[in-house]
Parts: sequence; structure tokens; C-alpha cells
Amino acid sequence: MKLHIPLASVLLLGSIISNSAHADTPLLVAGTPVTVPGGSAKFDFMAFDDDNHRIFASHPGKGTLVVYDTQAGTVQQLDTDGEVNGEAIDRVDSKLFVGGGNQKVLVFDLATLKKTDEISLTGPADCLTFDAKNDTLYADHDDGKEIWTINGSTDKIGSSVAIADAPEVLVYNKKADKLYQNIKPANEIQVIDPATNAVTATWPTAPLTSPHGLAVDSKAQHLFVAGDGKVDLIDMATGKVLSTVNIASGYVDQIAFDKSSKRLYCASKIGDISVVQETDDTIALLGMVQVAVGTHTLAVDTVTHTVWAATFDDKGSYLQPFTMP
Repeated sequence: MKLHIPLASVLLLGSIISNSAHADTPLLVAGTPVTVPGGSAKFDFMAFDDDNHRIFASHPGKGTLVVYDTQAGTVQQLDTDGEVNGEAIDRVDSKLFVGGGNQKVLVFDLATLKKTDEISLTGPADCLTFDAKNDTLYADHDDGKEIWTINGSTDKIGSSVAIADAPEVLVYNKKADKLYQNIKPANEIQVIDPATNAVTATWPTAPLTSPHGLAVDSKAQHLFVAGDGKVDLIDMATGKVLSTVNIASGYVDQIAFDKSSKRLYCASKIGDISVVQETDDTIALLGMVQVAVGTHTLAVDTVTHTVWAATFDDKGSYLQPFTMP
């Protein structure tokens, strides 16, 4: 049985936080939800297109990719021919890649959003990330032992990267020119050199278990890792866990970092967004913002500092904005 908070309650609760130091100042204020046509269905990964002010939200429960233009206020749904989970923006080739349980990667023109290609896979994909330096898309084999590589220019599959079993989220750090892959059952991060497509280091995430969410502070060269009720701050030069903080318990999938405010946002399925502040080599929990139960992905607009969460209840599907006061 799934529990859901009605949207009216979300709007009220979204401005209520647990923050004893600043009890009268909310961390985030809930805005009016954007209704996604088609009824209630689960979401997965989200991405924010900074250049075009758009949100991409995979909607596997409907077999679509939701595109929301935050300036025009328009909602569009792209047919993905089955379930998709991850998306990646390729500005080098002006493409948008999406892929997932439909065992393929679909290619869309980034400007027009017209489908231009599809690439068959040998299993379901999950998280996607793009490395502009070597013009390569990396696609996790969901709960497999490999990452597929796809040439951004030709859409052709190359050699795969051998990894440990059951990957979850994959991120690329341009400054270090490395990929970081979390491995759920082993409680570790595997570091991948895109020049060789080989794992060069393995970092334990203890005391954090079941690592899911990953985000990068490229300026400080820090990696944020979110798991079951905790967030690690890892030094990307050494792999050392510098700081660990407790967040909302429950399943955390995607996390988002606002580089300007140095705040990390982590959505938990129990119905909380944990707000974590980075300071030098430490992190601290500022408080929690309530959101609809079941929410586990989000994205942040680093210009307006708006946090967008993909939510649903028994009546419909929504993109929920939260703004800083």
C-alpha cells in the first residue's frame, strides 16, 4: 500500500522546517505545483537544462519524458516507447539522450526535441551521464556489471566499462576528468578514468550504506554521496570521507547541489527534502522541508536557486517548485 500526501497539504507543509536556529525563516517555500497531464504515475531521474531553462523528468509510469519550460510555463511529453529512467544533455552535439527499462537509448535534438535516433541495448539502462571532453555518453546497466559507452557524434556503442555489481548513480567531474560510480551492495564508489574506461580506484562510503545519490562540488573538489539516512562528503583527491551527516531516513535516490549557496538537497521517499550546508571540509544538516511521500528525485536551477521535485499522488503527477525565501 502506498501513502500519499495531498497536494494542498504539500503546499502548506513545504514551508515548515525543522531548523531550531532559525525557526521563523523557512529554508524553502513551496510554490504552485505544475500539473503534468495524463494522471498519476511514478517519476525517476530529473535534469535541469540551464541554457534553455527547461526541466527534463523521466516519467516511467507513463512511458514519457516530461519537458517543462520554466519561463514559458509549458509542459510537453515526449513518447519514449516504454519506460525510461535517466537522461543526459550533450551540448557538444546538441542532443538529449534518454534511456531505461525499455532497453534502449533514445536520441532527441536538444533544440527541437525531435527524435533523431534510437540505440538498442542488451539490458535495461538506468543513470546516464555525458563526458563532453571525449564526446561519450555513459549508461549504467541497471543492476548489472557494466557501463555502456556511446559516441555522442555517431550514436554508436563502443566498449563497455567493467564495474562491480549493481550500480546506481554515475557522475562526471570535468576538473578531475574522472567518472564516479556508486555501487549499492558493496557500499563503495568506483573511480573511472574515461581515457581508458577502466576503474582506477575504489572508495568505501562507511559509515554510509546503500549509496544512491551523487553530486559534485567541482570548485572544492568534493563528492557528495547520499545513502540510507546519511550523506558523506568525500575528498576527490584522496577518496577520504571528510564529514558525514544524518539526513531523513528512507530511500534517497537523486540529490542536487547548488554551487552558489553551497547547499545540497536530498529527497527521501518518506516525504522530506533534507537541506545540507557545505562549509570548507564539513557538512551540516540545516533542516528538512516536507514534500509528497514517494518523492525521490529532484533538480536545482542554480540561477534562481529553485529546487524542483517530481511528485505524484492518487489524483495526478506534478513538478513541485521550492524557492529560497
